[in-house]
Amino acid sequence: MKKYAFLALLFLQWVGVDAQLVSELGKYEGYNTANYKGYSHYSEYVTMPDSVRLAADVFLPKKRGESEDFPTIIYFVRYVRSVQLKAGFRFLGDPKLGHVPQKEIDFFTSKGYACIIVDLRGSGASFGSRKMEFSNEEVDDMTNMMDWMVAQKWCNGKLATTGISYTGTTAELAVSSQHPALKACIARCNIFDLYDDMNFPGGVRQAPFIEVWKKTTQALDLNDFSPFGGLIKTVVKGINPVDGDKKGVLLKQAIEEHKKNFDIFSGIYRVENRDDIEPETGASSDDFSIHNRMAAIVESQVPIYRISGWYDGANINGTVKGYMNIPNTKKLLIGPWDHGPAENISPFAANNKVSFSVYTEMLRFFDFYLKDIPNGIDTEQPVHYYQMGKEQFVSTTNWPVPDAETQTFFVTNNNQLAEANTQTGNAKYTTDYTIGSSEQARWNSLTGLYRNGEIDYKDRAAINQKMLTFTAPAATEDLEITGHPIIDLYLSIDATDTYLFVYLEDVAPDGKVTYITEGPFRAIHRKVSNAQDAPYQQAVPYHSYKAADRQPLTAGEVARIQFGLQPTSYLLQAGHQLRVSVSVADKDHFDLLPIQPKELKIHYSDTYPSQVVLPIVK
Repeated sequence: MKKYAFLALLFLQWVGVDAQLVSELGKYEGYNTANYKGYSHYSEYVTMPDSVRLAADVFLPKKRGESEDFPTIIYFVRYVRSVQLKAGFRFLGDPKLGHVPQKEIDFFTSKGYACIIVDLRGSGASFGSRKMEFSNEEVDDMTNMMDWMVAQKWCNGKLATTGISYTGTTAELAVSSQHPALKACIARCNIFDLYDDMNFPGGVRQAPFIEVWKKTTQALDLNDFSPFGGLIKTVVKGINPVDGDKKGVLLKQAIEEHKKNFDIFSGIYRVENRDDIEPETGASSDDFSIHNRMAAIVESQVPIYRISGWYDGANINGTVKGYMNIPNTKKLLIGPWDHGPAENISPFAANNKVSFSVYTEMLRFFDFYLKDIPNGIDTEQPVHYYQMGKEQFVSTTNWPVPDAETQTFFVTNNNQLAEANTQTGNAKYTTDYTIGSSEQARWNSLTGLYRNGEIDYKDRAAINQKMLTFTAPAATEDLEITGHPIIDLYLSIDATDTYLFVYLEDVAPDGKVTYITEGPFRAIHRKVSNAQDAPYQQAVPYHSYKAADRQPLTAGEVARIQFGLQPTSYLLQAGHQLRVSVSVADKDHFDLLPIQPKELKIHYSDTYPSQVVLPIVK
């Protein structure tokens, strides 16, 4: 393929045609000359070794040659591969794709790729039940499905996986199978550490999201679209049966088996620490995490591209951890986006539209590793991140950014932050458990049922009135904060435990307060363990979150609590002020602790140097 593409370009130049070649971040012209119009589609069941049948939709470039074969892009989905619309609406699509966007399949088939969407066992039209999410059975199924794919006449023997969220996670889980035909993976907004990046960020239970996620998947598993309401309820008949199952007999049988699926929402209340064993699965969250399969993923040597956004829940932290720990990650791209990405959330953007072509960027990667097209993506800087405020992508050699320096601001008198630690005292806070970060916060971006409009951090001046805040003097020069801010507080409370929600904010000269980033943390997990004992490398203090390392606070005694906030890249403009805001609750996204202290004190002195440490790129 590489030779023929090169010869084609030489021919175009020889006959006088200007064959412009462009291959750079988000731009790609002249390298992939495929131009298939539309696709053909069919679906079928593929039987696993244990007799469970998995449903698969196959999309092939239309009007292909009789013996033509293609590299194949795979989506292992949890949220239904395709749906059937009601009779009067089938002009909108028959079938209508589910989790994977129609435009994505249109794009890649037009560029000469076959695409396969597979309902994982216990979901969609597939048979079986789910013992847990991201289970060993799921990985075994991926291996068997890839065996089936490479045996098909339309497949040229080269496979790639991709997807967003759950599907992005299964894309990387497939890499751990070390299947010889798997040549590339693009993991978008996936989950690296199921405990710290999803279920318990900072040790704080994210139960409201898990409850909504459970209701969503349970409805889909039972072929019930009524909870989605609105247009979906009006036009969707249900899950699309595979070809030949016109009356849906097999689909009904499969749905019946889904009733045995594991209830993850109940399960999350049976665990609290990282190493707690959930009794129904007999395992901890680590057993179902990407980081638990790092060795196999590294040994596979499959090239990985990681893509996420600064406002992607805690998944952004997982994305950079994946880059830091898995050396076959060739590329890292972080935009000003939420989960997906669906929207541009930069507070400096003119609108929330995502203008960057993620598909184009994916095509460059797939073309290089699956079609052997020498487009130069391998010679670029491996890391591209969006610097909010400058409103542009920046390239660098590594993450964390190698040329970042630390700048420390200390808590001091009158709820101020200062660059020198010269004062002694404490700041008192009467706790408020009515605080929530709204239904338009970064945590809402994880599912459509959980959000209310676009993600939008409005002026936070009012909500700051309910928090304990510390504000620095106006900056004398622009400060680019790029990396993982670290909070280091000395506090005392009138209880043995508390949640902390710490926000980094930008205070404009007119008083408007703009959200930069945040970090939740549970105080009982404050022990900072040896980084060498960590399951993977991190850019922030390592907390094990294990039962044996819990350290209850003693009422009235000062305790040190250090933890990292979610990474970001944000330009604090000259004349603006940095603010750190502290609360003990986010009722919209995290459980309230049964233990609820009434008063909290942040101490500051030579002995108790409470501070925030910022990564600054100059």
